[in-house]
Amino acid sequence: MSLPSEPRIGRRLRLVLLAAVVAALSALPAAQAAPAARPSSPGQQAAVAHLADRTGVSRAEATRRLQTQDRLAATSERLRRALGARMAGSRIDPARGELVVDVLDATAAAQARAAGARPHLATGGLRKLYRAKASLDRAGGAPGLAWSVDAAANALVVRVPKGRTDARTARFLQRACSSGAAVRVQRVAGAVGTQAFYGGQAIYAAGGGRCSAGFNTQSGGSLYVLTAGHCTEISSSWGDGSQPIGSTAASSFPGNDYGAISIDDPASLDPQGGVLANGGFQDISGAGRVPVGSTVCKTGSTTGTTCGTVLAYDVTVNYAEGTVFGLTETNVCTQPGDSGGPLFAGSQAQGITSGGTVGGCSQGGFRSFFQPADEALSALGLTLL
Repeated sequence: MSLPSEPRIGRRLRLVLLAAVVAALSALPAAQAAPAARPSSPGQQAAVAHLADRTGVSRAEATRRLQTQDRLAATSERLRRALGARMAGSRIDPARGELVVDVLDATAAAQARAAGARPHLATGGLRKLYRAKASLDRAGGAPGLAWSVDAAANALVVRVPKGRTDARTARFLQRACSSGAAVRVQRVAGAVGTQAFYGGQAIYAAGGGRCSAGFNTQSGGSLYVLTAGHCTEISSSWGDGSQPIGSTAASSFPGNDYGAISIDDPASLDPQGGVLANGGFQDISGAGRVPVGSTVCKTGSTTGTTCGTVLAYDVTVNYAEGTVFGLTETNVCTQPGDSGGPLFAGSQAQGITSGGTVGGCSQGGFRSFFQPADEALSALGLTLL
């Protein structure tokens, strides 16, 4: 399949790489234990229930941890900007609720500790893992395969559908295992693209097909629905089931998985700057990426609001329609029709539903994949409503 063109909305943004010497971060004051407040929105209530069930802590403790998650994410982002290539990633320790930062040298470890994080000094083989992943990205693989670097385990993880024994998959595994990196193969349920006005509501393609709205956005005085690129690829015209929304204005799939639909009549559609969550409204005020191990939730027109945990970033997934790079991996349940729906952590947009395990939410080893929202917004020149 040839790569679709990628029209840009408004002024095209260019990414400029800046090299800078960053001074050590000043230490953050120790967090004061505050009484846990009740979750303030239906989305937060769903997140609290998930975190309490996953970790075995009380609802009050789960609420407290979620209230600190934004602070930990901000600390992680500050460290990422300061440490650059010396930081391999970050995650939240599920047992203690602490931010753990993977670093490559002792100086970076000291800066992470000064910022209030717990450093994990990764081994020297980490760069080899990222080189091996880049090689696999260039080579591609059979449909259903996914791969990413697990910095905490110092391994290149390759996920293969159970029962897959074809020659193409065997060649891919041989290439991965011959890279000289530590490779861990996981047999999982196959990952497939889920085909398919608040974010999370159903959107319908002219001529058939259902997806989910992601986030309502704007650019240059015009309004757009941000959704999955594999959705916008199937139709040039969309509605919400009762009235028209508008036409496809941008689409990028495969490679990426984001697209935008113009909102032709905002006065009639009345788009809002938030998402549906657990039967209520969840305000969305910004976009970012919480650390691995954080609790996130998604809303879709098939499964509604489901919550889970961020498992990995920068995951490459080979769908039948083509390879998509840089995805976020979670264990949040998604099913066909949820595609394009919003992934969020509190009031922060995290992603757009791309694909995941099909066959029900109760099966073990569930995996789902999301196009990062911040990347899609930047690439299309959009801002959240």
